[in-house]
Order: sequence, then structure tokens, then C-alpha cells
Amino acid sequence: MGQTNLAYDDLSHSQQVFSPQPAEELRRSPEQQAEFERLGSADTYLVLDSDEELFKWLDDQRDRKICGYVTASEGAGLHKVCKYYQVERVRQRRGKFLLPVSVIYSEVKQHGGPLDLYGAILEVCSHPLAHVDPLKDRRKRTKQTFRDYGTKNLIVGNADYLTLESFNELIDLSKDQQLSVILVGTPYLEQILERNSLPYQRVYNSFLESYEFPLLWKKDVTEIVEDWEEVFLPEERRLNLASIAEMVDFLLQKSGKLREPLYDIIRHIATLRLDEPGLDLTKKNLTKCLAKRKAPKTRLFKKEAS
Repeated sequence: MGQTNLAYDDLSHSQQVFSPQPAEELRRSPEQQAEFERLGSADTYLVLDSDEELFKWLDDQRDRKICGYVTASEGAGLHKVCKYYQVERVRQRRGKFLLPVSVIYSEVKQHGGPLDLYGAILEVCSHPLAHVDPLKDRRKRTKQTFRDYGTKNLIVGNADYLTLESFNELIDLSKDQQLSVILVGTPYLEQILERNSLPYQRVYNSFLESYEFPLLWKKDVTEIVEDWEEVFLPEERRLNLASIAEMVDFLLQKSGKLREPLYDIIRHIATLRLDEPGLDLTKKNLTKCLAKRKAPKTRLFKKEAS
């Protein structure tokens, strides 16, 4: 017993003497660490021409009361685009909607059953009973909310997660409320809708209109890079990536022409420059610095961006 206590005392004393610091504190001053973390989480959204085109399509679907679906590769930033679409068309005060609420964008979570679906919709609407009571009560509550809000367009994100029962709930909801239901997901969503089975025939025939959200173009990359630097970097510390020879092509290739990976790479470069102020931002150097980063996989579009 005595030896155990002595061993514990020795260990405690050793810890007090050496008091190791986190690795990042040894590498950077507190100010540098704070700036590193700020840049590492610097997130923003810039409306692109492709976003505006999607908004027009969504407006038309809403006014025609036609259902459909939108697909994009994971990382395309489609969830941000849809959230912005709702923000632009629905007034809010202190985080709550002001009537009328013509558009509701809700993201379902796994496992995507009817209870999850209605819970996600009611949660976005700040309903106090979003996740309580049986299915029939949540269904009734959702329909009443849509009537009170004057909702014309329901956009459902992460639609890949939806079960057959949830798809049928949305079909019935669109017919009962006379609203446009738009499913949003990855290309896998299209495979789900096209399943060759009788139960999915009704689902397929209810979502016949589709929209394939495009990959980034070179001018999109330039706009995104310049906007991010302007928002998050003081003028004297701008990277001016868009003006460096071959850099836009490099970023386009390394990001897989996807918005979220592009933002990740921009943040990576900005924090890298913070640690190494003398780093020459050339394609050769950045290729080496990002060598461990794989290019994302994307669906092959019929019309490739260039």
C-alpha cells in the first residue's frame, strides 16, 4: 500500500514539474493561435450565377405547384444555397418566421422515417411540439402549420435518407395542401426514385421534374476566392490567389469543382501562410503542401464545367 502511494506521489510531482503544454501553444503565440482558429472556421456564402438559375427554377415550380427534385454531388454546397433561398423569400425576426412563409426548407436526419420527417419540418417552424406525439398528430400539426403559414413550397434536404413511407407522406402532403415539394439530395437520390419496384412507381411518377446543380466554373472559383479573402483577411494580408498564374485551374482541379472543398483549401492555404509568412504561393509549392489531400469524387455531368 505504501509503495503504491509513493508511486502516485512521484507521478503527481513529475506532472507538476514538467506541466507539458499543448503542441499548438508551443508553435504559436496566443494571438496567432486565435487567428489560426478564426481562419480555420471562416465560413461564408457567395451567390453565384448557378444559384440564381436554381432560384428561378424553384420559383417556377412553386408557382406551378409542381413537385420535383434537385441533385448535386456531396460538397457542392447545395444546402447553403437552399437555406439562402428561404432566407431571401421569408422574413424573420429574432430567428422566427414572419407570415406569410411561402417557402420552408427542412433537412431530414437518419433514419428518415415519417416521424423524423415531420419532426424536422416542425422544428424549422419553431413548433414547440415538433418531436412529440404519434404520427397522425404530427401529420395534422404539419398540415395546419402550412395552412397558417400560407406555405407554397416545401424543400426537403438530405432526401436520400427518406424511407418509402416518408416519400408517400410527402406525395399526400403535396396533394392535400396543393404545394410544390422539392427533394434535394446527392445523385443517389435519383437512383432511389428510379428503383424498379411497384411500391416506388408512385414515387417516381410524382417527382418527374429534375434539376442537376452544376459544378463550379473558373469564374466561380475566382469570385469565391476574392470574396473570401475580402471578408476574412485584412488588405495587407490578402493572398491574391486568383491573380497567381495557373492558380485558378489548380484550385478548380484540387477541389473537384465543388464549393465546400474549395473553401476548405482556401482556409488551408490561409492558415499555412499564417504559420509560414515567407511561403511563396506558387502552384508547385501548394501542390506539395496539399499532396496528402485527395480530390473529391463527383458525378460526371453531361456538360462539364471548364
